[in-house]
Amino acid sequence: MDTERQEFLRWAEAEAGLAKNTLLAYRRDLDDYGRWLQKRRKPLSRLKARDVVDYLASLRKAGRAETTVARRFACLRTFHRFLQIEGMAEDNPAETLDAPRKWRTLPRLLDHQQVEDLLSAIPGATKLGRRDRALFELLYACGARVSEVTGAHRRDWNDELGLLRLRGKGRKERLVPVGRKAREAIQAHLDDRGEPEDIAPLIASARGKPLSRDRVFRLLKEYAAKAGIAPAPSPHDLRHAFATHLLEGNADIRAVQELLGHASVATTQLYTHVEQERLISIHAKHHPRA
Repeated sequence: MDTERQEFLRWAEAEAGLAKNTLLAYRRDLDDYGRWLQKRRKPLSRLKARDVVDYLASLRKAGRAETTVARRFACLRTFHRFLQIEGMAEDNPAETLDAPRKWRTLPRLLDHQQVEDLLSAIPGATKLGRRDRALFELLYACGARVSEVTGAHRRDWNDELGLLRLRGKGRKERLVPVGRKAREAIQAHLDDRGEPEDIAPLIASARGKPLSRDRVFRLLKEYAAKAGIAPAPSPHDLRHAFATHLLEGNADIRAVQELLGHASVATTQLYTHVEQERLISIHAKHHPRA
């Protein structure tokens, strides 16, 4: 299925506009699917719904998380639909199948003090320290995904208005406000670089290149250890903290949805557990029969 896979991935990137990380995940998913089919000598042209179900069952048997199984199914359903539409297959074996249901887990929450400790652990006396402070102040200040910040250019930053243009999933753009501390950190990083060109990365390596996702993870692990935060949070935990802390401050959930770049408010509602806990506390304290 090499030809079919390559055609699908080219379509997903050029026409569907899927994010780079999604494309990488789909490539891995289809590679695994192809190996499974090859081992069982099942050609794409003869697949039935039972085969897709058996593949998903093999993932569960191998101990894969339900989130992984659900993502694999989403990939396969889109892949087989593409083959059918393009005339590369007569049937879509995943067409009649329902998506696996998965439990939604609450995100890990960093409290206000932990975030403050983390950011304070980043030194401000060196260029790299100031760069890292700009990076993590920004991730927390606007609840951005790692790819959105590492993919931002100098021209996306408007210091006068304190707004940053981010490109999220599906290449959708949004403008997010950035607070004073993050603005100061960004300016310090830009000053160190002599006000870079518009097309340069907003947050850059010592060589003026964009930071890799892995580099951001390693840096965060290093600073979390200095701050005494264990286990080390992920960059996405800063995004969770951003959303949760806004809701704790009674921010409107629709506004938080826009800031996070969520297509549906249902995704944002994952963070309302904080508000629910507050309401339960109020009820227990004030209701006469609580």
